[in-house]
Amino acid sequence: MKYIEARVSEDAALRFFERRRFGNLYGLLCRRRFGAQSEIGAGKRLPYLERIWLPYYIITIRVNSHRGEGEVAVSVEGHSGSFAIFQMHDDLVEGDLNEEVFHPKLAEDEAIKIGRKELLRAILRRRAAREKPFIEETIGAGLFYYPYWVYYYERWGSSLDIRLQDALTGEKGGNRTKMGVLGAFASKAD
Repeated sequence: MKYIEARVSEDAALRFFERRRFGNLYGLLCRRRFGAQSEIGAGKRLPYLERIWLPYYIITIRVNSHRGEGEVAVSVEGHSGSFAIFQMHDDLVEGDLNEEVFHPKLAEDEAIKIGRKELLRAILRRRAAREKPFIEETIGAGLFYYPYWVYYYERWGSSLDIRLQDALTGEKGGNRTKMGVLGAFASKAD
């Protein structure tokens, strides 16, 4: 199984999620005080932190422009279908993972369609008309796993919520990624 190694430790992730941004007011409203009695199953208490691995497809597409032929690699998340140009080939490693791994909901052919369509949109957004390459055939597709820290906590009114952190870069997870994580949780429950 191919994956990208996590660089953010559990302690660093916990500090990221529990930092106090609003001084004393936030301290009064701190989630930890409310979550101390809540359980989310399997003996886990809120707030709770875990690392998960979301599936992504790497799709390599041949492009042609006035400069010549080339290849572009894109990634498509296996649940929400979020798209990005992929440039982390050197970070991919092969091995087994001991933590929660989700399998993709999207089939490979669906991911290829999304990747090609979103690459076309990205090309059309470019300004210079001469720099816009033509998309040709799909050369290959593969699956890899990307790490995220998930922080479960209780909001006011006893509702459960999550926050995300990219376990490679340490940045806050976006809404599309949160949709992918929630989709992965829902598909696991089925």
